[in-house]
Amino acid sequence: MAKPEVDDMIEHSEPGMDRVATGKVVELLSSQFVYEVHKVVEKGREKIPVDKTSTRMCLYNDSNESWKKI
Repeated sequence: MAKPEVDDMIEHSEPGMDRVATGKVVELLSSQFVYEVHKVVEKGREKIPVDKTSTRMCLYNDSNESWKKI
């Protein structure tokens, strides 16, 4: 899978946690990237961070999670 670029909007899916997060890529690392969280839907409940300082990491290629550009 291709890597995202800084400033790309992505959707990060974690089926094992019943969670989907959306956000903007802010940093690229060797095996994963960091994104600023804009919205999280976990177990059917939508959560929007109060500020834009909430970040998460996502592996480029992992069988337990996936991501796509939106």
